[in-house]
Amino acid sequence: MTLCLDPADIVFQSFHHTETPQPEWETEIPHWRSYVQHFFAANGQALSPQDERVPAWINSPERAAFCDMIAVLLPRLAEVIEPARVKTVLMAHWTPDLHMGTSVVNAAIHQMGLSACLAMAISDRGPDAALFALDGLNDCLAGKDEDGLLLIAEQKTLMYASPLMEALQPQNNACVCLVNKQQRGLRYRGFKRASLAQWSAGWLSQAIEQLGLAKGRVTLIGPTRLLEVAPADAHAFAINPHLVCAAPFVALRTLWEPQRDYLLISENDNGISVCGLAAAEGPR
Repeated sequence: MTLCLDPADIVFQSFHHTETPQPEWETEIPHWRSYVQHFFAANGQALSPQDERVPAWINSPERAAFCDMIAVLLPRLAEVIEPARVKTVLMAHWTPDLHMGTSVVNAAIHQMGLSACLAMAISDRGPDAALFALDGLNDCLAGKDEDGLLLIAEQKTLMYASPLMEALQPQNNACVCLVNKQQRGLRYRGFKRASLAQWSAGWLSQAIEQLGLAKGRVTLIGPTRLLEVAPADAHAFAINPHLVCAAPFVALRTLWEPQRDYLLISENDNGISVCGLAAAEGPR
């Protein structure tokens, strides 16, 4: 059975905050200053005093934790999730969780009353972590009549200055996708990677063919500049880059049309990842 994703089984939301700073947290500033200094040292770098942001992090009015955001979204899928069928839960993110060390997948498993789940988190891949996780779900569920959950979250508050984050301006946001083996929705067709140097109209056309997507009914969803090589007969929609890993899935949920195939596209570190999703089998 093929892994499927029904766009109706995607829920998402942006958040201003999920918790309000408390005065007593001020006493924890020395602890967190020590933490971030040792974090930088462990990566062979020194944290300059002007780049340390611990007081601002403690007192930010925009603090949003992954568990809190995911917990808001899960009930919105309660009518379609069959707890006995969900056996794999994968978490994808690029930005670090506000609450370091928290197991978001375990919290979701507990909240939904799941049991005997394989659960893990995929991070440090950049904005394509969720596409990679979708392919991971396909591998984990291969040969099984089971469903899975893809959890995605990002947040904006860091304990240190980051030029990358300042350029990206990520939103606090989360997305949950239920994938199924009940042949409901779009059929997963595979994952491909290319270097930025390889990205061209020719490579894209070949990828569309290799993934079994129908020429003439393909919708491309990805970063604006990568859509410039889209075939003339394809639809193309730009993602919201501030949603980071969730961006292609949010766009798919928002823009989905029946009887169209989709290619989700993400760029990271001079590499491009694509995932193919096809409409129900029919003439190609």
